[in-house]
Amino acid sequence: MFLCFILVGCSKVYHGTDELIEKARKEIPISEAETTDIAYVGMIGKEDKAIAWFVSGNEYQAHYYLPLEIEVVGKDIYKFVRTYKPMGQANDIAILSWERGYCFLINNPKCVEVVINNNDGCLHRVPIEKDEYPYLFYWEEIPSEYSFIDKDGNILNR
Repeated sequence: MFLCFILVGCSKVYHGTDELIEKARKEIPISEAETTDIAYVGMIGKEDKAIAWFVSGNEYQAHYYLPLEIEVVGKDIYKFVRTYKPMGQANDIAILSWERGYCFLINNPKCVEVVINNNDGCLHRVPIEKDEYPYLFYWEEIPSEYSFIDKDGNILNR
């Protein structure tokens, strides 16, 4: 038991998002990861756990969205837990099932709202606030279905 505590206490910590970007660079499953642009998008947290989102590419390249689960151990100090592969990265929208809910990353300016249908039949509308892209939010439960809506009320294809 003591040895387990020592090993956990010795795991690498990352100070700030610049160091997390370098960790993401090592984890991202794309060719030429060493030379591809990788940017920190933001973080969604629950207690001392969080998902830090990263995006690869630029305006001339396809994007890959990478969520890293991290443990927040201090102010701007993190421990890496694991990497996830998000669902549905098409159309610059990525989704991750995490902590009995869903993390949404919307990086498509055509998407102005997410409509979520909970398992209890309640319909919820989540507007993209202030046209800020990429936009992150966490939904506290796993929805039965969800749709991404454009400004004309049409469903965006994923």
